[in-house]
Amino acid sequence: MGSSVYHPSMDRPGVFGGKPPKKKQNSAAWGCFGCLGLVALFSAVIWGLASIGSGGDGYTMNNKFEAIAQCEAQIESQLKAPSTAKFNSEATGSGTWTVTGTVDAENSFGAMIRSSYQCTVVMDEAKDTARTRIDYFE
Repeated sequence: MGSSVYHPSMDRPGVFGGKPPKKKQNSAAWGCFGCLGLVALFSAVIWGLASIGSGGDGYTMNNKFEAIAQCEAQIESQLKAPSTAKFNSEATGSGTWTVTGTVDAENSFGAMIRSSYQCTVVMDEAKDTARTRIDYFE
Protein backbone atom coordinates (compact mmCIF):
# COMPACT_ATOMS: atom_id res chain seq x y z
CA MET A 1 0.00 0.00 0.00
CA GLY A 2 1.58 3.26 -1.10
CA SER A 3 1.12 6.65 0.47
CA SER A 4 0.34 9.61 -1.64
CA VAL A 5 1.72 13.04 -0.77
CA TYR A 6 0.32 16.25 -2.27
CA HIS A 7 2.59 19.05 -3.46
CA PRO A 8 1.42 22.26 -5.27
CA SER A 9 3.68 21.47 -8.22
CA MET A 10 1.39 18.54 -8.93
CA ASP A 11 -1.24 20.98 -10.23
CA ARG A 12 0.97 22.11 -13.12
CA PRO A 13 0.08 20.63 -16.51
CA GLY A 14 2.03 17.56 -17.42
CA VAL A 15 3.15 16.90 -13.85
CA PHE A 16 1.41 13.97 -12.19
CA GLY A 17 -1.66 14.31 -14.34
CA GLY A 18 -2.50 17.90 -13.35
CA LYS A 19 -5.20 19.81 -15.20
CA PRO A 20 -4.11 21.89 -18.20
CA PRO A 21 -5.05 25.61 -18.05
CA LYS A 22 -8.12 26.76 -19.93
CA LYS A 23 -7.36 28.37 -23.26
CA LYS A 24 -8.59 31.89 -23.85
CA GLN A 25 -11.02 32.10 -26.70
CA ASN A 26 -9.97 34.80 -29.13
CA SER A 27 -12.80 36.34 -30.98
CA ALA A 28 -12.67 38.45 -34.11
CA ALA A 29 -15.46 40.57 -32.63
CA TRP A 30 -13.27 41.60 -29.67
CA GLY A 31 -10.49 42.54 -32.06
CA CYS A 32 -12.84 44.79 -34.03
CA PHE A 33 -14.18 46.39 -30.84
CA GLY A 34 -10.61 47.07 -29.73
CA CYS A 35 -9.79 48.74 -33.05
CA LEU A 36 -12.97 50.82 -32.93
CA GLY A 37 -12.14 51.82 -29.36
CA LEU A 38 -8.69 53.02 -30.39
CA VAL A 39 -10.14 55.01 -33.31
CA ALA A 40 -12.72 56.60 -30.99
CA LEU A 41 -10.04 57.50 -28.43
CA PHE A 42 -7.76 58.95 -31.10
CA SER A 43 -10.66 61.01 -32.53
CA ALA A 44 -11.56 62.34 -29.08
CA VAL A 45 -7.97 63.43 -28.45
CA ILE A 46 -7.72 65.18 -31.83
CA TRP A 47 -11.11 66.86 -31.33
CA GLY A 48 -10.08 68.03 -27.84
CA LEU A 49 -6.81 69.49 -29.08
CA ALA A 50 -8.56 71.22 -31.98
CA SER A 51 -11.11 72.83 -29.65
CA ILE A 52 -8.35 74.20 -27.43
CA GLY A 53 -6.72 76.00 -30.33
CA SER A 54 -9.93 77.23 -31.92
CA GLY A 55 -9.89 80.44 -29.89
CA GLY A 56 -7.48 82.09 -32.30
CA ASP A 57 -3.97 81.71 -33.59
CA GLY A 58 -2.44 80.80 -30.23
CA TYR A 59 -1.42 82.54 -27.05
CA THR A 60 -1.60 86.28 -26.89
CA MET A 61 -0.33 88.26 -23.95
CA ASN A 62 -2.79 91.05 -24.78
CA ASN A 63 -5.61 89.79 -22.61
CA LYS A 64 -7.50 90.73 -19.48
CA PHE A 65 -5.87 88.06 -17.30
CA GLU A 66 -2.33 89.09 -18.21
CA ALA A 67 -3.14 92.75 -17.52
CA ILE A 68 -4.55 91.86 -14.10
CA ALA A 69 -1.51 89.71 -13.28
CA GLN A 70 0.88 92.52 -14.25
CA CYS A 71 -0.96 95.07 -12.11
CA GLU A 72 -1.31 92.77 -9.09
CA ALA A 73 2.44 92.01 -9.23
CA GLN A 74 3.21 95.75 -9.06
CA ILE A 75 0.79 96.33 -6.18
CA GLU A 76 2.11 93.27 -4.33
CA SER A 77 5.64 94.71 -4.48
CA GLN A 78 4.37 97.74 -2.52
CA LEU A 79 2.82 95.74 0.36
CA LYS A 80 4.40 95.15 3.80
CA ALA A 81 3.16 91.52 3.87
CA PRO A 82 2.62 90.47 0.22
CA SER A 83 1.98 86.83 1.13
CA THR A 84 -1.24 87.90 2.91
CA ALA A 85 -2.67 89.73 -0.14
CA LYS A 86 -6.16 88.86 -1.38
CA PHE A 87 -6.97 90.67 -4.63
CA ASN A 88 -10.28 91.56 -6.27
CA SER A 89 -9.43 93.01 -9.71
CA GLU A 90 -11.18 93.93 -12.95
CA ALA A 91 -9.67 95.06 -16.25
CA THR A 92 -11.02 96.92 -19.27
CA GLY A 93 -9.39 97.79 -22.56
CA SER A 94 -7.30 96.19 -25.27
CA GLY A 95 -3.63 96.91 -25.82
CA THR A 96 -3.81 99.56 -23.11
CA TRP A 97 -5.63 98.14 -20.10
CA THR A 98 -7.05 99.87 -17.04
CA VAL A 99 -7.02 97.57 -14.03
CA THR A 100 -8.93 98.57 -10.90
CA GLY A 101 -9.59 96.74 -7.69
CA THR A 102 -9.05 96.26 -4.00
CA VAL A 103 -6.53 94.30 -2.00
CA ASP A 104 -6.81 93.05 1.56
CA ALA A 105 -3.38 92.64 3.17
CA GLU A 106 -1.72 92.91 6.56
CA ASN A 107 0.00 96.15 7.48
CA SER A 108 3.19 96.33 9.55
CA PHE A 109 1.14 95.83 12.77
CA GLY A 110 -0.52 92.64 11.46
CA ALA A 111 -3.96 94.20 10.95
CA MET A 112 -5.82 93.44 7.71
CA ILE A 113 -6.27 96.64 5.71
CA ARG A 114 -8.26 97.10 2.49
CA SER A 115 -6.68 99.35 -0.13
CA SER A 116 -7.94 100.47 -3.55
CA TYR A 117 -5.75 100.70 -6.62
CA GLN A 118 -5.71 101.44 -10.32
CA CYS A 119 -3.02 100.56 -12.85
CA THR A 120 -2.50 101.24 -16.51
CA VAL A 121 -0.94 98.30 -18.32
CA VAL A 122 0.37 98.76 -21.88
CA MET A 123 0.97 95.50 -23.76
CA ASP A 124 3.53 95.36 -26.55
CA GLU A 125 2.93 92.05 -28.32
CA ALA A 126 5.72 92.63 -30.84
CA LYS A 127 8.28 92.73 -28.04
CA ASP A 128 6.28 90.42 -25.74
CA THR A 129 6.50 92.96 -22.92
CA ALA A 130 4.18 94.93 -20.69
CA ARG A 131 4.65 98.35 -19.05
CA THR A 132 2.70 98.84 -15.84
CA ARG A 133 2.09 102.14 -14.08
CA ILE A 134 0.31 102.41 -10.72
CA ASP A 135 -2.15 105.31 -11.11
CA TYR A 136 -3.17 105.24 -7.45
CA PHE A 137 -2.82 102.95 -4.44
CA GLU A 138 -4.70 104.11 -1.35
